Amino acid sequence: MVVAEAVPAEPSPRAASDRGATEPLDLPPVERAQRALDRFNAGCRDEALALALSLLEHPALGAEMAHLAAACQHQQGRSAEAVPLLMRAIRLDPANASYLNTFGVILRKLKRTQQAVRCYQRALALQPLFPDCHYNCGNALQDLDSTAEACHHYDLCIQQNPQHYSAHHNWANILRDDHALDQALAHYSRSAELHWDNPDMHCNWGLTWQLKEEWGKAIDCFQTCINLKADHAPAHINLGSALAVQERFEESCEILRRGVELDDSCHDAKFNLGLTLLTIGELKEGFGFYETRLSLPDKVKPPYTTPPWDGDLGIDGPLMVWSEQGYGDNIQFARYLPILVEAGLQVTYATRKPLVPLFRECLAPHSPAIVEQKRENLEGYHHHIAVMSLPKVLGTRLETIPMMPGYLKAPDPIPERLRIHRRPFALHVGLVWASGADNKDMYAHKSMALEPLMALFDRWRQDRLVVIHSLQVGVDAEQLEPWRGQRGVVDHAQDLHDFLDTACVLSQLDLVVTVDTAVAHVAGGLGRPTWCLLQHNADWRWLRGRADSPWYPSMSLFRQRRLGDWPSVVEQMGARLGQLLG
Repeated sequence: MVVAEAVPAEPSPRAASDRGATEPLDLPPVERAQRALDRFNAGCRDEALALALSLLEHPALGAEMAHLAAACQHQQGRSAEAVPLLMRAIRLDPANASYLNTFGVILRKLKRTQQAVRCYQRALALQPLFPDCHYNCGNALQDLDSTAEACHHYDLCIQQNPQHYSAHHNWANILRDDHALDQALAHYSRSAELHWDNPDMHCNWGLTWQLKEEWGKAIDCFQTCINLKADHAPAHINLGSALAVQERFEESCEILRRGVELDDSCHDAKFNLGLTLLTIGELKEGFGFYETRLSLPDKVKPPYTTPPWDGDLGIDGPLMVWSEQGYGDNIQFARYLPILVEAGLQVTYATRKPLVPLFRECLAPHSPAIVEQKRENLEGYHHHIAVMSLPKVLGTRLETIPMMPGYLKAPDPIPERLRIHRRPFALHVGLVWASGADNKDMYAHKSMALEPLMALFDRWRQDRLVVIHSLQVGVDAEQLEPWRGQRGVVDHAQDLHDFLDTACVLSQLDLVVTVDTAVAHVAGGLGRPTWCLLQHNADWRWLRGRADSPWYPSMSLFRQRRLGDWPSVVEQMGARLGQLLG
């Protein structure tokens, strides 16, 4: 008998109906032992256990019956009780590799994983050609993040048993996590050939296609998983997310809702549902589900452990609003702070250091106290809330977004070092072509090259009808080098030390052209005419299919027709500039 790490099959109806039968304990020992094994294989663990325990003292059968009794208790969920029985079996027959393999399975179940690995290694030293033990050892090593060793054991398992579909599946999972996607897909495919009816495998296979951005194939895998197991919550969650990427938002919401029904504890499902609802403009419900980000440490780490403010205007004491996520998020949702102040609340807003001067100077019409977000400034507050939770608490809907044109007032006075010397009759245009490089995935999708933008403006710049003001900072500012010193090109990078400096320059411009970055939010908050250049799968706040933004009335949106298609954005801008400048 070999115990493998798998969920035991449910007993057949006939076996279940036989549970009430009483087995005589006076059968000859060999027949009783065979009967115990038969009842174990039929799923009748209680009867098998009773028969096995009756033979523990038998000189020839005691070791195997202790092993069988331990296997029964393990599969009854009594793994800790099985340990003494396994130790007894191994003591009686220390050279039995199967006993050591089963002991490894039980130890891994008890989270004694390193001991489990040692058991598997002892078993394999005794019996190197033991594919199930190689498989079990691979699983335990994977638990310990020893993925290279785990893959070695999966490889040996498959060499010894090419039909071992679970080894292909688990090896593929490691390869996927290591981004060896083509190798992973080959193992998933082989696992499917050997055993199609494994819903978990199809779900993991779909995740790998998703990483390759093969959304159609990913969707097929998730749907196959659901066809095999209608209540498979992860497949619903992954399918809903994949449908959203394909902009099949209504289908996505339906599937994600089902995922939440199946697993109400899954914050990822609720978060994805929230994002999808926000993307289609269902803000009230969307912001409700979006609150689950506070339960996802990879999204937001709340600085408080007590429940957040629930919107009660009659609270006794000050309210701390704390910032989260990116600079643009905090700028966009700072519009809610004057509303709280006007409602009579004593508000303090803790935000990131580069934003502090901007909000102290520009937040209008009623500014709360602004402090830098650090531990000592957050202490002592009984009432608190994340800034991006304010839309939910205030019941924001698409038609009730506080647009508040110019909720950031223009800085006054402008420092001389930031003052623009205007050329008569020229259109002064600010440019930002790249987002922050710290988030590599977002940077790759949000950023574009400068050259096509400069080429777009070149004719009007040469005719002195346009002056380009570069507000790009960071490594991408170097792209301006070929144009530095040319007529109609001004580089502000060295003068921008915080977002107040940026606001000083933006407030003097006639037009701001920027990719989806914090500058877009400062310009929109100031009420400056802004053209925001968006990747095809733009963030939820820009909704879908709109050329305007309900968050910023002075903003126009230019969207890629396909992911990565910046030429289509430049083409749209060229047509608009032709109307504007002739």
